[in-house]
Amino acid sequence: MHTTIVGRPVSELDTPVLLIDLDAFERNLALMSGEIAAAGIAWRPHAKGHKCPAIAHKELAAGAIGVTCAKLGEAEVMAANGIRDILVANQVVGPIKARRLAALCAHADVIVAVDSIENAKELSAAACAHGTCPRVVVELNVGMDRSGVLPGDPAVALSRQIAALEGIRYVGLMGYEGHGMEVPDPAARAATIETAVRALVETADACRAAGLPVEIVSASGTGTYRSAVAINGITEVQAGGGLFGDAVYRDLGVPVEPALILLTQVVSRPAPDRIVVDAGRKTTDPGERPPKARNLDGVVSLALSAEHGRFLLDHPTDRPRIGDRLELEIGYHDQTTHLHEALYGVRAGMVETVWPVAARGRLQ
Repeated sequence: MHTTIVGRPVSELDTPVLLIDLDAFERNLALMSGEIAAAGIAWRPHAKGHKCPAIAHKELAAGAIGVTCAKLGEAEVMAANGIRDILVANQVVGPIKARRLAALCAHADVIVAVDSIENAKELSAAACAHGTCPRVVVELNVGMDRSGVLPGDPAVALSRQIAALEGIRYVGLMGYEGHGMEVPDPAARAATIETAVRALVETADACRAAGLPVEIVSASGTGTYRSAVAINGITEVQAGGGLFGDAVYRDLGVPVEPALILLTQVVSRPAPDRIVVDAGRKTTDPGERPPKARNLDGVVSLALSAEHGRFLLDHPTDRPRIGDRLELEIGYHDQTTHLHEALYGVRAGMVETVWPVAARGRLQ
């Protein structure tokens, strides 16, 4: 895919195009993998944002034990590209998906999250019919109020029921303390994260006391892992998004660098205080966090339509001109990478590699 551009200057890429600053990406990778390893915790980074097996292999080479996926379709792509240890941190529900999961387990060692006995029985029946045995973690609601069974006795009771089923192997618990990222005060945020993670590890202790084989206690994304790893009892973290240095995570104090850049071209200068570029919502979704233009002063606002980005400035200027290029730092890559076929890894102004976004569109 577009490999003829490798070894050529970035200036030869057409726009809009999504770039990875490889130097910044590698520093982010070293930072996150190093911090997690220093805490004595395993790393299973989430791939739902990058959807790219090449990046997953980079993470494994840096010490990750496997990857985390949001959808079964993503897990199928990762397995087809040689990734074996995969957590689907989501419920896999319905007879079609249950059969797909059972079949995937013939080619990879898959863990799946459940929060109901009905779903567990469905997965058990499909696995028995196919002769495979997926691992299962019970998902806890530790405060985010999305999926998950409540910590404590409800989780222990469900774990007991699941551990008794044939065809699946109960291995522990999973929780996500992402609601902590919404707390603006850093001290209160850390306290919220600690409360949530402690509920998870205390429930794991209760499950062990009930004789259940808790091997995995999985938690944490990029915005929360630095607080969570200080709490004894979690065995792995799922933090992965920070590799691109999103503004969302930098604003939370994670010391990563911007590494994902949308290269755009100025296509219109209809007024001295207005700049129009060739990248709109079909190249990046600004809903969570809009991108930020590098080396462009006085930006009052950025409005994205389907195919255009419109910058309004607080002063008139004749630069940049039509045909000039602007680099936009991505604010939240989960809503950008899946819109692109490939990521172009660049270093020192040259295209060094092209990584297909192989799991884009895998929503099922």
